[in-house]
Amino acid sequence: MPNLDQSLDVQNTSSEVTKQDVRKAMWRHLITLQWSWNYERMQALGYMWSMIPIIKKVYPTKEEQIHAMQRHLSFYNTNPQIGSPPIFGATVALEAQKMGEAVDSLKIGLMGPFAGIGDTIQGVLIRPMVAVFAASLALAGSIVGPIMMFVLGLIWCALMIPLFYLGYRRGVGLVDEVAGGGLIATVTEWATIFGMMVVGGFVPSIMSGLTTPLKFQKTVEVAGKMTTKTIALQDTLDKILPSLFPILVVGLAFWMIRKLKLSPIWVLLTLVVVAFLTGAIGLF
Repeated sequence: MPNLDQSLDVQNTSSEVTKQDVRKAMWRHLITLQWSWNYERMQALGYMWSMIPIIKKVYPTKEEQIHAMQRHLSFYNTNPQIGSPPIFGATVALEAQKMGEAVDSLKIGLMGPFAGIGDTIQGVLIRPMVAVFAASLALAGSIVGPIMMFVLGLIWCALMIPLFYLGYRRGVGLVDEVAGGGLIATVTEWATIFGMMVVGGFVPSIMSGLTTPLKFQKTVEVAGKMTTKTIALQDTLDKILPSLFPILVVGLAFWMIRKLKLSPIWVLLTLVVVAFLTGAIGLF
C-alpha cells in the first residue's frame, strides 16, 4: 500500500467542494484511471488518486483523509470509458456530502453492471461494427479505415465527460435508473443481437478471398459439333449461393464453440490447420 501521508498536505479545514475541485477530480479520473492498473486491485489506485481533490476539501484532518483514501483503495474494476465515468461522478457527489458508506456500496453495486453494459456496447456493438467496416476500407487501400478507428477512440474519450456529469447529477439515483426495468439485461441483449447481425453481414466481404480453384470439364454439342467446355466450380456455386464457403466456415466455427465446447483459441487453431491442409491439396 502506498504511503498516504506523502499524498496529503497539512490539515485542510475547508469543506466546500467547488466546481474546480470537481473538474480536477474528473480529469484525473478520465486520464489517469488505468495508469496504475494492477492485478491485485486493478483500477483502485487510480480511482483513489482521482478522488484526492474531493477528499482534501471534505475531510479537515489528516486522519480522516487517510481513512477516506483507504476506503477507495478497495478492489475496483469496470469498463473505463462507459462504465467508470458515471460511477465516479456519482461517488464524487456523495463523497462531497461525507456519505462514505453510500460511496462504497455504490461502487461495489455498479461496477459489475456497468462493466457489462460498457463492454457490450464497446466490444460487441460499436467497435466490431466500425472495425469491420474500417478493415474493409483498409483492404481496399483506403486510408479512411485507420482514420475511422482513430476517430472512434476520440469519440470514446469525449463521451466520458457527459457520462461523468450524468453520474454526478444523479448520485444514488443512478442505481435505480440502471436497475429499474431490467435496463442492463435489455441493453446487453439488444446490443449483442445487433452487433452479431452487423458482423455477420460483413462476413462475405471479409472472407471474399475464400474460393475454390477447382474446375471440371464437360462435353457439350455446339452447332452440331462436340466441344469440351471447362466449367469453374466457384462460378457455379456463386449462381446457387454466393459466399457459400465463408458461410460454411462461420457455421463450422459456431458449431465447434456451441457443440464441441471449444474455446475461441482452439477454434482459430483448428481453422488455421484446415486452411493449410485444404490449401496444400489445392481445394481452396
